[in-house]
Amino acid sequence: MASDSEESDLSGDENFDDIGNFDVVNVNNDEQRRLERQFRAIVGDSSDSESDFEGFEPEDAYRAPTFDTWTKNENPRNLTDFSERTGPTRVLDGSNSALDFFNLFYTDELMKFIVEMTNLNARRKRESDPQNNKGAWSDVTLEELRAFYGLLFLMEVMSYDRDEMYWSNNAKHWLVGSKFGEIMTRDRFIQIRRYLHFSDDNEASNHRNDKLFKVRRILDSLRNSFQSEYAPHKDISVDEAMIPFKGRLGMKQYMKDKPVKFGIKIKWVAADADTAYCHNFEVYVGKNTENINKNLGMVSQVVISLTKHLEMKGHVIYTDNFYTSPTLADFLYSRQTYLCGTIRVNRKGYPKELVRTAAQARRMARGDSDWLMCGPLLASYWKDNRIVYYLSSYHQPSEANLTTTRRNKDGSETTLSITPTVKGYATNMGGVDRLDQMSRVNKSKKSMRWYRKIEMKLRDIALYNAYVIEGTVIDHTPTHKRKRDLLSFRLDLAHQLIGSYRQERRAFKRPRMQESDEMRLDEKSHWPQATGSTNTVCVVCNKKHNVYKGSHPGCSVAENPCKRTKSTLKCQKCDVPLCCNSRSTCFEDYHTKVYYWQ
Repeated sequence: MASDSEESDLSGDENFDDIGNFDVVNVNNDEQRRLERQFRAIVGDSSDSESDFEGFEPEDAYRAPTFDTWTKNENPRNLTDFSERTGPTRVLDGSNSALDFFNLFYTDELMKFIVEMTNLNARRKRESDPQNNKGAWSDVTLEELRAFYGLLFLMEVMSYDRDEMYWSNNAKHWLVGSKFGEIMTRDRFIQIRRYLHFSDDNEASNHRNDKLFKVRRILDSLRNSFQSEYAPHKDISVDEAMIPFKGRLGMKQYMKDKPVKFGIKIKWVAADADTAYCHNFEVYVGKNTENINKNLGMVSQVVISLTKHLEMKGHVIYTDNFYTSPTLADFLYSRQTYLCGTIRVNRKGYPKELVRTAAQARRMARGDSDWLMCGPLLASYWKDNRIVYYLSSYHQPSEANLTTTRRNKDGSETTLSITPTVKGYATNMGGVDRLDQMSRVNKSKKSMRWYRKIEMKLRDIALYNAYVIEGTVIDHTPTHKRKRDLLSFRLDLAHQLIGSYRQERRAFKRPRMQESDEMRLDEKSHWPQATGSTNTVCVVCNKKHNVYKGSHPGCSVAENPCKRTKSTLKCQKCDVPLCCNSRSTCFEDYHTKVYYWQ
């Protein structure tokens, strides 16, 4: 706050104009920025100028200081106290079910859109390519789609390598199977999964520059819901997450340090450090040089765009060394948002005098640290097994009696002194990693449709976010009761999505006898004869192959045990190629069995 004399000197509008005319040509960058911030603070207190000034300059007007004066002085900071209300933004109570919380994100409007696009996709494919889209089809309903999603959630709990095993009724493998068949037939489930869609492909020509057009509606809807339904705590972590995918795709990435090395990168995720709630995200589609702010750079702009709606509230953003830079920290500080993270020592503006050589690092003891400050920015390092460098615009250089423990190889523990920056980073940086772990996508379930993988990941993130919101309403760790974990929530949600839905069954009708069947089963004058060709396939082998293929979706030709066998013999009377040798019973089966493929 300004003194009484300062307030009297700056009480009129004419004095504001004088401040704007300061001659700053000969003032260094740090002093210039201090004067500009002082001016913005004064203007921000004036109700008359509130519409003209938002409290800070636009991003394009930002000019980074030189960061050339780093000292051992503990510079004062003007930090904004975080006083925002956190948690759900709407009133909820213990009477809400798991489905109610999930519906905050997968709303009826979004589910109806998926139903519409799925039915539209099915009609177009069946009209354009009827040969590869056989079988009866009826439009998906909202209730049926919810049941389908319920089965998908259960599949993450009951994991089988082949989807047909969920409907198995094999007497030999009687322990395998589930009650999925009581909800929906296998063929209907596969039909819905085949045509499941999230966009109108006829509109793709109007969105040629949008690589994520196929899931754009899902992305925008869930992102808005994530931000509107929950207010995050003070600490926010920003990191990357990966969606496993190995198909051919231009936006596919390789990250050697991630558990999932190949896939689609949700490169930018902002998660609540306390609960790992996903607050904001963006899918990486490749470098976009057109929209990069030249004053800030692409990496800094990533964090700024993710946290833009959190500005002026006193949040602390935690980042790893890919994002952290003095420029980013200084810019966020001007927006009353603070940064803490590890940093690469070759970042522009980081003090070179703080960097230690490899020889110096070897002579240092574990727990050693040092720091320098430039304005509000604190640069420091801390030695553990190796030196880690940090940058913070929020934490103090040191704090008494702040320690951590490390376990030695012999089982003993060593107590090390740490700095507030190290403690803050270690405590709050893991939000995105926890979120990624809780919403993992099964790598063994392969899909050629990349947009299905993105929707699958977002669906699991929505499930976890719903679980977090439920935890603010009811106690997940009740006394003398088992903890309500994410698995319990998933099971409840799956059964509530399915509800009372049961697919109507059709009476099975065996095929009627045809005239050709009467002739082949009359047991009169059926003799083998040469076909005169070496490229004819036995009709019995071919029928068995196709029947097995139909009952085992996803089975490749190599995995099919019923091989298509070529034969040079045929039935003289029936005029169909058949295997006729000591290793096969095709000729006999065809002329003695009504259903010769069984």
